[in-house]
Amino acid sequence: MLRARADASYANLVHELAPATIATRLAWRWRIDQPVAGADLTRKSGDDVPARVCALFDLPLERLSAGDRFRIRLGRLLFDPKLPAAAICYVWDEKLAAGTWLANAYTDRVRMLVLRQGSTGRWFDESRDLRADFAAAFPDESKGGLPALAAVALSADADNTGTAALSYFGDVVLETE
Repeated sequence: MLRARADASYANLVHELAPATIATRLAWRWRIDQPVAGADLTRKSGDDVPARVCALFDLPLERLSAGDRFRIRLGRLLFDPKLPAAAICYVWDEKLAAGTWLANAYTDRVRMLVLRQGSTGRWFDESRDLRADFAAAFPDESKGGLPALAAVALSADADNTGTAALSYFGDVVLETE
């Protein structure tokens, strides 16, 4: 089990995968014990969640527009050479309904899917079809098939609101081809 606590900060564990890992299903258990007060995923100032599970894809840059290729290359140069070109983050939010898709407030290269709303202190099991979710999140880029999965990240995020979050994660499983 992983305990993630964020106090006006971002708690993040990234597990990198072997190159060319094709994963079709991601499953895990999670619970939150402290939601993020004032979170609002539609604004940068409120872009916090008590729990987030992200699938970071090694999307070939040639599947992106020229503008997106430029931004990803610049981001890799300035911040992180392993910056993913696409990510899906499954989130727990207090306001948005389960099933809501939205782009991250900072970049549309990260798409979020709200899986849970409210309900603290109880474990929930999740299982996601990465192929179907990638097609829903990135319809244009999915025409070339499901890209390799570069990493999985688990996090609690309370840096933008300056508040706190507490969550737990367990039994993370990837089904690979």
